[in-house]
Amino acid sequence: MTGGHPPVPAEDGCHVLHVEVDVPAVQVALAGRPELSGLPVVVVDAGRVRGASAPAHAFGVRAGDGLQAALARCPHAVVVEADPAAEDAVRAGLLAVLADVTAIVEPVGGAAAYVDVGGARRRLGPPTAIAWTVRERLREQHGVTCSVGIGTTKVAARLAGQAAGPDGVLLVPHAATPRFLGQHPVAALAEVDGPLEAALAAVGIRRLDELAGASPAVLRALGPPATVHWLRDLARGRDTRPVVPRPRPSDDPVVRVDVPCADAGGRRHVLDRLLGDAAHACGRALTARRQVCRTVTLTVRTADGAEHTRSRALGTPSGHGRELHLVARDLLAGLTWTAVPEALTLAVGRLRDVPASVRGPVTGEPTGAVRPVDDAGAVPAEPPAAAEGPRWRVSPDLVARVAQRSTTTIVTADIS
Repeated sequence: MTGGHPPVPAEDGCHVLHVEVDVPAVQVALAGRPELSGLPVVVVDAGRVRGASAPAHAFGVRAGDGLQAALARCPHAVVVEADPAAEDAVRAGLLAVLADVTAIVEPVGGAAAYVDVGGARRRLGPPTAIAWTVRERLREQHGVTCSVGIGTTKVAARLAGQAAGPDGVLLVPHAATPRFLGQHPVAALAEVDGPLEAALAAVGIRRLDELAGASPAVLRALGPPATVHWLRDLARGRDTRPVVPRPRPSDDPVVRVDVPCADAGGRRHVLDRLLGDAAHACGRALTARRQVCRTVTLTVRTADGAEHTRSRALGTPSGHGRELHLVARDLLAGLTWTAVPEALTLAVGRLRDVPASVRGPVTGEPTGAVRPVDDAGAVPAEPPAAAEGPRWRVSPDLVARVAQRSTTTIVTADIS
């Protein structure tokens, strides 16, 4: 017995949940207006559709449509203004409910999150029991419903949640995962964009079972081998990506530069050049803020969805782009990856203001040897930004990563 619940063999290994509040904009809009239940309701924000109820959706109304286009498709729709603050409260409520289940919660945008309940089973029972607990608490505490997908991987759990329907639960056992995934189009993988979908269709691959069974010769023509073979593994139900919990908020501000680098193809000398530009962008931002930093963190995100991170604490605070580049170069040299890097993030933290008494004019990078900044010294001036402005987004930020009848369905190995 586990937490008062008998073990269910079909649920073995199904430790990943994907929990998503069903159309939060509509649920929030209807919370105080039960008379609109069952009607074609369209929630709008700044003239665009933020959400549509099931009856409006049946007429072809979709989120992102212009209001006039939505009314052309569904002339008798009831238009309701969005309440973003209430939607934010629902999202926060979802994360709070999930945090009571386990600390391993990964928000994934909107009102959705992945949850790893592997360590919560002894206390709360099998995954389906945990899913019911989450749904009941959301309904009782926030008056909203959610769909829950349960599987052995993130992909299986997310697609199971979509198949579950509003206020439903769907569990896909390990043995059924390849066949369950195989019936979906390749675009069901979030990693497959429009051009790749077209390239796959050109070689006769339109469903995930076709991708899973594709020959190496066909795959070689589609892109970098590591990326394509990783997609084939996803189609086969093989996904080693863990649920990554959101770190606790920190009061330490950072300056961060995000650098797209897929075009580099993993060539380290190109990555180093991009990293150098990013380091100088950080230096310019610090100079403009009259600050120096004590930590440098480099994160490399690769095509297989993995994140590789290394950090270093500086013995002496610095705001000099050249010094930051030297540190970042060492961090890059210490990282290894198996798939093509798609983005770099360079972040400098533990910022401190340069005392006004030692601030000098910001004129340009000094020549000669690089002079470190001591605890009471001035930050070396950085070269001015290029006229066209930085190529990447530089973001000073805080480190904060941090109804209908309910149904529960378990998909068996035979899902034909």
